[in-house]
This record gives sequence, structure tokens and C-alpha cells, in this order.
Amino acid sequence: MAGNVTREQVRWLYEVVTGGKDKPFVSSEPGSEGDVLASYLSGHGITLVPWEIETSSVDSSSVTSVPFTPLPRSISHNYHPQGNIPFTDYIPPADRSDTEDGRWWSAQICSGEAVRFFYKWALARRSLPRRHSSLLDFCGVHTVTLPNPFLRCCPRVGWCPPSGGRWDICFFLEPEKQNTSPLPHIAVAASQPMNARDNSILYGELAVILTVINSRAKQPKAENEEEMKSLFDMEEEELEETSRKSPAFPNEQKFPLLLFSFVGPQHARILCASMNQRQLIIRMSKLYSFERKEEAPLELFTSWLFSRPAVET
Repeated sequence: MAGNVTREQVRWLYEVVTGGKDKPFVSSEPGSEGDVLASYLSGHGITLVPWEIETSSVDSSSVTSVPFTPLPRSISHNYHPQGNIPFTDYIPPADRSDTEDGRWWSAQICSGEAVRFFYKWALARRSLPRRHSSLLDFCGVHTVTLPNPFLRCCPRVGWCPPSGGRWDICFFLEPEKQNTSPLPHIAVAASQPMNARDNSILYGELAVILTVINSRAKQPKAENEEEMKSLFDMEEEELEETSRKSPAFPNEQKFPLLLFSFVGPQHARILCASMNQRQLIIRMSKLYSFERKEEAPLELFTSWLFSRPAVET
């Protein structure tokens, strides 16, 4: 069964990449600290694909085609949040006062502040057409909150070598059910404790992707809130057995994911990941600056955050 092959590969990748303490495949060299070595990626069936998010939502190859269609950017451009949302501009080291504590400008803190600002900006109240008051309602998506069974399976914090900082998931969005069937597509925003580089992936970014995809693959089926709540009372072995017998997405082979990755010093990019049989395809945009509010690509990122699943027919 193709679906079972995909799940087995997802579980294997998750355990190999995130298991254990030693991470010899993560660079500790200055200028590439935290990056996963290219040889390790290729040796484990993980392919990075450059992704131009500003001009196109579809690649020419069916293997690397994007399983999401962005919201027209005119929507996020024409309907801004009601009220002001505070934003902290990044101050480079050379421009800081001598008495300022540099720890407050660490990648861990600045990326966390930026992702929380993006969350507030994207989900803020707006005066939208058809009397909608937020993009959540307008686009037919919702935040993933308890007792959603996905959260029973998915850790939200993890360790990042070699710095010892942590990746931290801020929020999840998923589409409403279509024709009573849930879709596996999910968007996640997370912060990282270090700087990133174009064309390389941080260990923390790969760990978030595999954690979310593995959790989606393990997610058990639940028909109502009572069944959802009962999953949180189960022991781990019982939960594993329930997930194996009755997965939420039994025939899924791709498990599409959008990751809004916020990194140091105060930047972000979007990664789109999905399985292709035993291969993990990760499309990766360039890095964008969130150092100042006026230069942050809020409308662009919001258009992808509220994208529609591209469902094959």
C-alpha cells in the first residue's frame, strides 16, 4: 500500500533525524552553523528546491508542484488589520548603546518576537467582504487548538544543535473540512535560535518539518469532541495502536506542509514540504527581512498562510 510506504518512510526519517543526541550531520562551522550537510540530505532522500513565492505558485514538474494555492495578495493588501499592532525594529550591534544587554537581541528572542507579531497581524480583525471579520473566516481555515488530536501527537518545542537553543512552534492553521472529509494540509509558524542562509536548511527547520509530518501521519481519527478528548487520556501504547488501526488520513501519500520559519537576526522564509513516495521534497524561498516593519513582507506571507489546498482530482 502506497500510503503505508509513505508513513513508514516518514517515521524512519523522523527517528533518524531527531533521535539521539549526536548530530554529526549538523555543521558547527562559522558561517554555516546549524545547517544540515548537503550530503546527509541527499543520502536520506531529502531534496531542497529553490522556490520563488512572489511570482508563481506552481512549478513545471509534477513532482515539485506546490500543493497550495495562495490567497490573492490584493486581499491582504486592501484589508489591513484594524488598529495598530506593536512591532520591535531590530537594532544591529553597531547601532546599540554601550549599556544595552546584547542578550535581548539574540536570534532566539528576536525570531520569537517576529513570529508572534506575524501571528497577531495575520489573524487580526479586518473589515472584509461578506461581513467577515478575519481572514480565518474569510478563507475557511482555523487554528489548531485543543482537543484537536493532532496536538496529542505533536511536540511544539525541540533542541537545536550545536548552539543548544530551541526551535519553538508558535501556531498551526488547517483548512475546514471539505465534503465532511478533513484535509491533511497544514501551516505552521516556528522560530529558530540562529541565523539561516539561502539554499541551506537549518537542523531546526528540518526537525519541525519532520515532527509535523510525522505527527500528521500518526494522527488518529476522531469523529467528535468526546472522541478527541478521550485520546488525551490514553497511554502511549494505546494511542499508537489507535493511530495504526484508524489514522485520520488513511490514504494520504504527501502530507503537505507550509512552514513559516523565523530565524536570526530577524528574518523569515517559507518552506513547503511534502512526500513523494520515499522522497521528501522541500521547496524553500529566499530569506526576507523582518528587521523593520515597513520592509517586512507581511502581505506576501499572509497570502501563503491563508492559501487553499491544491487537491488532486
